[in-house]
Amino acid sequence: MRNTFNMIAILFPRFDHPAIEERYASWQSQMLLKREEGVEFVLYDPQEPASLAAGLIESEHALVITDPLLLPPKRLASRLRDVLVHTPEVVAALPVSNEAENVAQRRSPAAPYLTLRELQQVTADMQKAEAGAERVKWDKSDPAAYLCRTAFLDEIDDPARRAIDGHEVVISANDYVHRWSSLRGQTREDLLARVSGDAKSILEFGCGEAPLGAALKARQKCRVVGIELDPRAAAVARKRIDDVYCGDAREIVALMREQFDWIIGGDIVEHLDEPWSFLSELRHVCAPGGHLLLSIPNVAHGAVIADLLQGRFDYVYMGLTCVGHLRFFTRRSIEEMLTIAGWTIVDIAPQETVITRGREELLSLLAGSRFPHSKDDLLPSGYYVIAQNL
Repeated sequence: MRNTFNMIAILFPRFDHPAIEERYASWQSQMLLKREEGVEFVLYDPQEPASLAAGLIESEHALVITDPLLLPPKRLASRLRDVLVHTPEVVAALPVSNEAENVAQRRSPAAPYLTLRELQQVTADMQKAEAGAERVKWDKSDPAAYLCRTAFLDEIDDPARRAIDGHEVVISANDYVHRWSSLRGQTREDLLARVSGDAKSILEFGCGEAPLGAALKARQKCRVVGIELDPRAAAVARKRIDDVYCGDAREIVALMREQFDWIIGGDIVEHLDEPWSFLSELRHVCAPGGHLLLSIPNVAHGAVIADLLQGRFDYVYMGLTCVGHLRFFTRRSIEEMLTIAGWTIVDIAPQETVITRGREELLSLLAGSRFPHSKDDLLPSGYYVIAQNL
């Protein structure tokens, strides 16, 4: 017999991935969920029927996680249980999210954020706001997370991510979950706009599934070659662009004999152990007068500095404090790195200057102090760099 006290089971999918970013994101999600008091944490097989997962737990209610790469707010399980208890006619209670296949579940956050600390401030504010909930009939989209009665799962032969299909649920507008977009699947329109329409040959290192390369080929007549470490992403990329090398970028570049008009690295340099020497070697596969386009995060962003002043530096799946970053840069260190590597810098442009709470807190603090600082260095989330092989 299941206990009917205050314990809530958290069903979390077993997950494995070759990339450190995905593995860390799953671990971080588990860590944040386990911090809630009165929870029973259980790993389940996401391919098996939900009824088998239900058989693993003792609690009357279960918070079912279907997306292992998410950042939950505090007390998510107990808050969703309260919503469900007050709406007994539905089978489950769900949070809202920045990314959701179901439009009813998709919400913009109450304020922008760039670090985990800022996200936690935003979710805390949303939880304090006037309660809001919407009842909907769920479709065949992945809910990421939902809380239901364990007895409901007992009767479900489909996997947990499909358990609520066709049922009426309630969506809590006050409980916000951050979901991560695919690192390798997003089209970098910002980089696309910076590549010359006259480029005939293009090399992208860290191409992922080559959405950028595919967009370049659709826009102009050109040969696009990619380098990608992940075999699964490389397999997808081969269907989109002219050629793909799978493996370590530095080893591959050392063996290449082809030269390119443009070389692109979108948020890749910071993941390399020796970016200085790698950028120098790239000049050998860049045609004379050719261009290098990079995007690099700015570790001097005010949100990061504000976190550090409070003893925080939280690694996350992607972004300014991505767990896969081996090197960290400011505008000045970017300039020095490219100069040492032999490139001639043509332009360095700031990326979006998102106004976040942490950044504004820091700027307010500095405005009232005599500490020397450069406000312009604290604003950009990163930099676009164009350099030339002269």
